[in-house]
Amino acid sequence: MLSTRHAEGEVDVVVVGAGFAGVYMVHKLQQLGMKVRAFEAAGDVGGTWYWNRYPGARCDVHSLEYCYSFSEAIHQGWRWTERFASQDEILRYIQFVADHLGVRPAPPTPARSA
Repeated sequence: MLSTRHAEGEVDVVVVGAGFAGVYMVHKLQQLGMKVRAFEAAGDVGGTWYWNRYPGARCDVHSLEYCYSFSEAIHQGWRWTERFASQDEILRYIQFVADHLGVRPAPPTPARSA
């Protein structure tokens, strides 16, 4: 069970996962003025596109349909290079979006040795 408390204080909402849905949810909740904490097992945003790095991995729908439509700035700021984007391009896209929205996690702090 996740607690609503963390090192930085109390939060209103906990989001589990930083794939396409998690990134969007953190953004929308922050727009509503909520304090949000997201948890992600991977080293960065991307969800499926972070983990599935097998050769030839790509989207099976047109790239333009596999992107966020809520922001004209994001839409104008990104250009797909292929009609059916590859895994690495989709991962770069979600990283671009998270950076644009200011919801990409900070790099982890190195653990201190005892």
